[in-house]
Amino acid sequence: MQDPIFHVAFAVDDLATARDFYLSTLGCKERTDTSGKSYAVINFFGAQMVLIEAPDEVEPSKTDPSVEPYKHFGLIMDWEDWNDLADDLRAKNVEFRIKPNVKDHPDIGTVGNMFVADPAGNYLEFKSYKDKTKIL
Repeated sequence: MQDPIFHVAFAVDDLATARDFYLSTLGCKERTDTSGKSYAVINFFGAQMVLIEAPDEVEPSKTDPSVEPYKHFGLIMDWEDWNDLADDLRAKNVEFRIKPNVKDHPDIGTVGNMFVADPAGNYLEFKSYKDKTKIL
């Protein structure tokens, strides 16, 4: 069986602004042959993401800004790719919900993570494990 491809779809309040964030800031690519006036299909680092313009469905986070947001999704990346993305986001002056950080956990080893929000307030976590055998 072929490895499955993750798919996620969610609301944004302004499609053009969200599209610009995913394409310009994060460096994702758009499937322009399948995007429409009110939605965009994005290749999000190998996962299929659909941004749907639905302002009434956008829900601002009520989580204390000092903790990880409860509602989020993200990627587990290779260590070097994670560090490169962190450097790129810093260079672009992207505001972090949680700045890139690296912690050592007793059972899983060294883990890096960071959180950013897209313009609609959807939270994205990017993380990396030095020991990939500890991911699942």
